[in-house]
Amino acid sequence: MIKTFKEYLSESKKLYSFKVKIAGELPEDFTNTFKMRLDRCGLKTLEETAKTPIQQVPLDFPELKNMEVRVFDVVCEYPVTAPEISKELQEMGMDPACFRVRGAGEPSEVEQMQAMTEPSGEALLSDMEYKEAGKIKHKDYFGDDFNKGFLKDLAKAAKERVKEEGKGEYKLPKAKQDKEGAKSAMGS
Repeated sequence: MIKTFKEYLSESKKLYSFKVKIAGELPEDFTNTFKMRLDRCGLKTLEETAKTPIQQVPLDFPELKNMEVRVFDVVCEYPVTAPEISKELQEMGMDPACFRVRGAGEPSEVEQMQAMTEPSGEALLSDMEYKEAGKIKHKDYFGDDFNKGFLKDLAKAAKERVKEEGKGEYKLPKAKQDKEGAKSAMGS
């Protein structure tokens, strides 16, 4: 069955995701106003996903002091860029120093997500007992039983390789023997 252009277009829907971080207090009715401005981009979702406590130097806002940061996830159906969303926020009267707009897959955003999920604390190398490492059964990796099993696996692999190549084991040809067994090659 041949597909029409509309079918191809509807199957290839792409979503454009962004993280909008806003430091400080939000204006009244911020979310509704922001939703109305982004409706032209086919706004699918706009939700506040996080709110940090007041920090002396908020992440992404090194020039601001003692502020909380709200993080919004924005997903649009139509192509839109981070500068366009920034422009909408500026037109709403927001100070450009108080917000950041990043694509969900930008490297700096990915690094921040990894930094939040990684445990912080003592360096792992300073732990002389390696507590984070799991228990190891040494017999699975060392000793006579391991060596015997390893040799069996090697022999099995060699037999399989010979079968795949379709050749048998190489045998040396039998040496020719004189019938008399006493004659010299040079003569006597």
